[in-house]
Amino acid sequence: MRIDYQTIKRYLEGDEKNGDRDKILYWFSDISAEKDLRIKYHKYWDEMMKEADVQEYDEERLLGNIYRKIKLEGVESLNRNKPVRKTLNVLTKVAAFLFIPMLMYFFAFGNKYFLKGGETALAEIYAPLGTRIMFTLPDGSKGWLNSGSYLKFPVRFDAKSREVELKGEAYFDIKTNPNKPFIVSGEDIEVIAHGTTFNMLTYPDDKFRKVTLVNGAIDIVFSKNGKREYKKNLNPGNMFSYNMENCSYDIKYVDANKIVSWKEGKLVFRDVTFDEVIKKINRWYNVNMIIMDEELKSYIYMATFQDETFDEVLKLLKLSAPLDYKNIDREIQKNGLYKKREIEIYYKTH
Repeated sequence: MRIDYQTIKRYLEGDEKNGDRDKILYWFSDISAEKDLRIKYHKYWDEMMKEADVQEYDEERLLGNIYRKIKLEGVESLNRNKPVRKTLNVLTKVAAFLFIPMLMYFFAFGNKYFLKGGETALAEIYAPLGTRIMFTLPDGSKGWLNSGSYLKFPVRFDAKSREVELKGEAYFDIKTNPNKPFIVSGEDIEVIAHGTTFNMLTYPDDKFRKVTLVNGAIDIVFSKNGKREYKKNLNPGNMFSYNMENCSYDIKYVDANKIVSWKEGKLVFRDVTFDEVIKKINRWYNVNMIIMDEELKSYIYMATFQDETFDEVLKLLKLSAPLDYKNIDREIQKNGLYKKREIEIYYKTH
């Protein structure tokens, strides 16, 4: 396979020609191209270093920006005979190994990751739909970011507290520091952790914010009647669920291991509404399943999925719930890529 250096250079500099992106996606999807990609990468990186003064970079924290630039949602149209999830895994490994430094430099929100004069820069990790990403924060805390989620944080925790911002779902394993509390901000909710492992769900399009404590201790700050309220001393196994629509909350015991099983590639549903099931499947597989009949939304569902393809999940749903489904023909967009797969779900009366 011949990899053209000028094609890569044009694409990274924003001067791409028709077909350049498709060629690059094809090269990334073939692991045998690794050696040639490495050569082209070093050539371009050396040229870039002659023109820019980059003091330092953190490869792991900026992995999410690679996905944005090469637009992984287009992989399916280029690899129709390959499982999309497998292709994404290959792309992730090749990209993380070869292209992070230069893509990070050019496309990580301009140059704000390389601020000078003592100003603390911000980094952002993004887990595209259909993927999960493991991360390590500047203080050594670790975790996982679920599909369709963003995590923003300073590249150094210089302030009196360690503050990060989450949109979506994440699992946190927080390193203890009594002098510097760890604060995760979501929409209208904050979690203050004290050497803790917990799961936080705060997707903007969901009406619920949910925090599940695995072990340790957390405090939760939320809004109620226009005032800030505090909930302290949650016990391991507690799930705090906050309703954004009426500012109410409840706390219940759950199997925390099942709640966080998504980081191990499992989708576990225990007594949840079918509406919630469909939302999670849509994010997990990057599809658009639409419930057409209202009576299905409140149907209570229990299931565990692991390593199944989306078509296998569809068949299992049909076998275990009173439903039928219809695949909608996929349209080609202006950029030449297919829209995400769309399926209509109907209540089955007999």
